[in-house]
Amino acid sequence: MIKSVKGFALVEVVIVIVLISGSMLVFLEALGQAKSYQLKSEINTIQSTIINSKVNEIRARGYNLVPLTHSFINVPDYSNYLFSINTSFVDDNLSPTSIDLGLKLITITVKHSSNSYNEVNETLLVSNEL
Repeated sequence: MIKSVKGFALVEVVIVIVLISGSMLVFLEALGQAKSYQLKSEINTIQSTIINSKVNEIRARGYNLVPLTHSFINVPDYSNYLFSINTSFVDDNLSPTSIDLGLKLITITVKHSSNSYNEVNETLLVSNEL
């Protein structure tokens, strides 16, 4: 008489453990990648906020008080971020000129201090006319 034993064989248990381990590795890799994308998105959002703030400051000051060109300096409220402003006179065709014809082209650049992330730029045109 042959006895029938019900249950799992050792091979079956090992196969299940290997499959679950493999799926966990894939899940953990996806989780790490999602964290990386979240960090990049957060940095990009902060850079955009800083640029919008600087654009609003420039618009509020008016044409005669537009800041001069300067290299990267720290952003007061965000210690890990730097910004620069490049101001130049332009003519009606947006070609650079050394004469003040009533138009200034301003480029604002914001970057993270680690230099591991892309810079964000914004260019605006300011006129001395109302």
